[in-house]
Amino acid sequence: MRFLYLVLIFFLLCSGTALSENYNFNNSIATVSSINNSKFKNSKVNKYINYFSKNEKGRVFFKMAYRRQGYFKDVIYSIFKEYDIPEDLIYLSMIESGFQVNISSKAGAVGLWQFMPSTGRIFDLRVDKWVDERRDFVKSTYAAAKYLRSLKGKFGSWELAMAGYNSGDLTVKRAIKEHKSRDFWYLSQHTFPKQTKEYVPQILAVIYISKNMDKFGFSNKKIQPRMKMEKVKLPPQTSLEYISKISDIDFTLLKEINSSLLRDVTPPDGPYSIYVPLGLKETVYAKLASSPESKVISKYQVKKGDTLGSIGEIYSNSVKEILKLNNMKSTTIYTGQEILVYKKIFRNDNSKDSGSFVYLVKKGDSLGLIAEKFNVTKKDLKRVNNLVSNKIEVGQSLKIIKSNE
Repeated sequence: MRFLYLVLIFFLLCSGTALSENYNFNNSIATVSSINNSKFKNSKVNKYINYFSKNEKGRVFFKMAYRRQGYFKDVIYSIFKEYDIPEDLIYLSMIESGFQVNISSKAGAVGLWQFMPSTGRIFDLRVDKWVDERRDFVKSTYAAAKYLRSLKGKFGSWELAMAGYNSGDLTVKRAIKEHKSRDFWYLSQHTFPKQTKEYVPQILAVIYISKNMDKFGFSNKKIQPRMKMEKVKLPPQTSLEYISKISDIDFTLLKEINSSLLRDVTPPDGPYSIYVPLGLKETVYAKLASSPESKVISKYQVKKGDTLGSIGEIYSNSVKEILKLNNMKSTTIYTGQEILVYKKIFRNDNSKDSGSFVYLVKKGDSLGLIAEKFNVTKKDLKRVNNLVSNKIEVGQSLKIIKSNE
């Protein structure tokens, strides 16, 4: 009874203007509810406090997810601060994904914030056969922050914003119009899908437990430390395996922190940034600039008698590389089929005879200096490389066509 009494007091305090000792009102997601709805609210939230703190399955989930949040916490808090979103809403991600970037739902939602492809694209996430930025925890958190801020602006409370995140804008909009209320707890008793009715109480429950860890026997739970990272902009079609090889960064680690690259290679339509461990950015750029060879993606049409092994030998590709690049589940191929392979190219910065080649931008380069070095005009450089300004970046690849071609 004492436990139930404390829970009741907590949610009454959050619903009024008084402050609890360990609850920051300015960062609260609670909204003012009528007295008639308080009993309903408390019973729903208390149901999930019991589930996550006493039920074996719920308790195991909370332990594991709580620990994983440490990997993302600082970044999420920083982005939420930028968009004026309460830090407590980090626990929306716990309920959505258990703080896992690679998790997928049966409906097709993916990532830390469980975006569907269409919603992800609305909030500037790239989702195609090369890249799925729903798996990029920084970009997807920016998308979630924009979405939550938009929902809060539409509906006026964080509880309705959470409901909208779960069920969609139109569901909440129709509920408000039909029942002439903006109180989530009132609307939850008269409308909303079952999943949404349970969703908001679950988030509030894990927020409360997270603020009272000792009380629920979670006092020894440590959060997973975050590895600090920085971005490196790479030329199109650069494989993570190649970056791992030239810079001595563990390939498995590179794959893990760049899980948005579906084929472990940057897309072919332009430069793309990846994450590397903090302090290795300049090393990667230096190694790229000094390495005479790289790989690009090329199409190969399967001929009679070909196998993935024989094709791999021609282009120095492993069968595993070809399978990954083409999203293939087996080694079966057929005559006339087009498959993607890695093809080696060589950069030649000093060639006087070569008609065209690829130049990798180095530290201190400018478009003018490069044009002068290879006796071409800035105008031609911009035209050949589809540049709209004179701005270039270290690591960017530029096609050079000699004036005598």
